[in-house]
Amino acid sequence: MTKAPGVGASVFKMQLRNRKRDFASSAAISSTSNALGANSSKKQAVKPKLSSGGSKLVGRKVEVVAPTGSNLPVLLALNERGSHASDDTKILLQYPNLVPARLLRRYKRFLADVVLLNGTAKDESVDTVTEDEEEEDAVITVYCPNTGPMVGLLDGLPNARVKLSKSDDPKRKYAYTLEMIQIHNGERNVWVGVHSTSANRMVEQALASRWFSELGYYDSVRREVKFAKNSRVDFVLTTNAEDGTVAHEKYVEVKSVTLALEGSDGTSSRCAVFPDTVSTRAQKHVTELTELLSAKIKAKAKENDEKDIATPKISGTIIFLVQRDDCDEFAPSIQHDKKFAELCTVASKSGIQLLGYSCSLEPDEINSSGAVRLIGSLPLQTVAT
Repeated sequence: MTKAPGVGASVFKMQLRNRKRDFASSAAISSTSNALGANSSKKQAVKPKLSSGGSKLVGRKVEVVAPTGSNLPVLLALNERGSHASDDTKILLQYPNLVPARLLRRYKRFLADVVLLNGTAKDESVDTVTEDEEEEDAVITVYCPNTGPMVGLLDGLPNARVKLSKSDDPKRKYAYTLEMIQIHNGERNVWVGVHSTSANRMVEQALASRWFSELGYYDSVRREVKFAKNSRVDFVLTTNAEDGTVAHEKYVEVKSVTLALEGSDGTSSRCAVFPDTVSTRAQKHVTELTELLSAKIKAKAKENDEKDIATPKISGTIIFLVQRDDCDEFAPSIQHDKKFAELCTVASKSGIQLLGYSCSLEPDEINSSGAVRLIGSLPLQTVAT
């Protein structure tokens, strides 16, 4: 650096020192910023460690655990989704691939004959299929995952529109599974889900997302929990105390509903009912759940008296998932199974929750896919006559 003319030596030296100081300060700031950026990148690259309160794999089953105040981002996102999700985003189940078909007949409880529609050779908007068209297409047998008589769903045979899922498992005898059927309720076409066990998968999604506000808060969900000698309850919801001990256990049983009865008041209202025939299995589930909770409550009360300590609260819930979107209320059907309806009344009086929820089955005709969306809770009638 050359000395500027007219500037004294002392002034020049002072300017030089100031420039060196400014340069050093700028370099220090730049170095600090780079270091912070590097540390931030490293922190983002580190995967959070799951504690015992995180998601656990139990064999092939997943137990979702979300303790209050958890710092795990995945679980916080789950809490937020459960509290802020809109009705349009409450997707219970997605079908990546649905195959259109016409249902010809259903027999031997678990079998059905259909004619596949490839979307180009057939127009699904046509309500009938001619005999010549049926002869041109091969009739295939598919798996029908519904043990009931499917009352009110088979009136459109042999031309009922259905949607099938397809498995790539070469060991399966029947590659296709009947998922949903379209009916006309007197006013419009309605898609109804016929896959009974899918109801459990849908309820599991809703429980994991905490979409059933009537159940209150809970920390974890377990499924297929053995509670009697030869019985398992579908889900157990657990709420923990501040010290980590179990404060409340809620036993949840799930039933899939497909039948709807027209209202007797002359309006267009419809009441979803369960079951659609006498079901000794459903009777057994309600009886065992009622007896189990009664026995556990008595045992807990006795233990509290003897040890003078707080023990977990026990309660029960039966969720009736209505796999159609045209119903205004729900009731146990005294018309189809009087004993089951009476057992539900006994269960309700003993403190067991009876909850009905409806959902909408929404196939995507263009993309050959589909989804099931939760609509909301249904008012409960005592019995349906």
